[in-house]
Amino acid sequence: MIIQIDETNTLNKGAELMFFAIIEELEKRQLSSKVIFNSSTPHLPKNRSNLNLVERRKQLGYLYSSIIAPGLNKFNLPNAFFTTKFKVDNVDVVIDAGGFQFSDQWKPTQNYLNLINNYYGKLKRQNPKSKLIFLPQALGPFETKNGKKIVEILDKYADLIIAREQISFDYIEKHLVNKSKLKCFPDFTLKVLGEIPEKYKHLKDKVCIIPNRKMVTHTNASIDQYVNFYKVIINELKNRNKDVFLLNHEGKGDLKICNTIRQKIDPNIEIVTNINAKEVKGVISQSALVISSRFHGVASSLSSAVPCLSTSWSHKYKMLFQDFGQTDMIFNLDSDEEQIKEKIEFVFKNKEKIQDTLKTKKEELLVKIESMWDLVENTIKNN
Repeated sequence: MIIQIDETNTLNKGAELMFFAIIEELEKRQLSSKVIFNSSTPHLPKNRSNLNLVERRKQLGYLYSSIIAPGLNKFNLPNAFFTTKFKVDNVDVVIDAGGFQFSDQWKPTQNYLNLINNYYGKLKRQNPKSKLIFLPQALGPFETKNGKKIVEILDKYADLIIAREQISFDYIEKHLVNKSKLKCFPDFTLKVLGEIPEKYKHLKDKVCIIPNRKMVTHTNASIDQYVNFYKVIINELKNRNKDVFLLNHEGKGDLKICNTIRQKIDPNIEIVTNINAKEVKGVISQSALVISSRFHGVASSLSSAVPCLSTSWSHKYKMLFQDFGQTDMIFNLDSDEEQIKEKIEFVFKNKEKIQDTLKTKKEELLVKIESMWDLVENTIKNN
């Protein structure tokens, strides 16, 4: 059986962690003779399994995809050649692990609708028995004309659609005709264990700060406001004799913000970068506290029983905290200094209680994730 994994990559550490979660489960359940890594990022994650893992051959267009594809899409011109959806090889199953790709928030164009419709259609035409499975991801809302058309396309071609939380489930369920193919399960990276790199073991019990460029590009906040927000946090932590470090969770954009924070607040703050997703989770797992603007930074923290505070640009953050029995753990960038200090005070004062809750909730979530993989396996095997 040939299984292709879509929408993971090695740039975003959350996407890479999802890749590791998938291949670990495929190997455990012996579901595939060959796994194809379909990604626009240049490097296949290091294969730590016995699976026959290969990288899908890239067309020349990949080399210029980040430059050309957005421009073509903006003017509603065909851009499939510059994407991972240019063609589909003769595969038996496509497992899509896009974290948050279908929503009015992304202002989908007709060109994008054509792209996904043609891609999924080719999959089914080449192999009518093939399966298209969307693993747990954030979805919606779908109130625009093109947003509703996305749901129509998924309704037509998908064999299984899994929302990551109830809000996403409700958003897509509202417009879905074949509601039986829609399920709801939590983030599936919670099972993956982190690995602590030797060179970062000295960061144990320090506070990990994970910025996210989307807090500037996807909200009304300016870069100065975002940096000043972290200045208040870092100064408060220093007053509590807590050392901090910065963790780059995704590429050049986040690294630029890390460098700006260090430059404007404290040139001695260490920046952790250029490590793989399991190592990122390992570094997070040994921290005293995590303050994250990245979703999977939050997920890795909570699933490692490390108390976490976050910022948010999407409903998915609130729902993730809810899965772990946590409320009022999200900062508003407009919060004043006292409000920020109160949240930090609450976490340190209630750390043991929070950790106990996180451990209990994780066990409950792991049962659900196992059930999810049972469902995925049954979907794959059901002809």
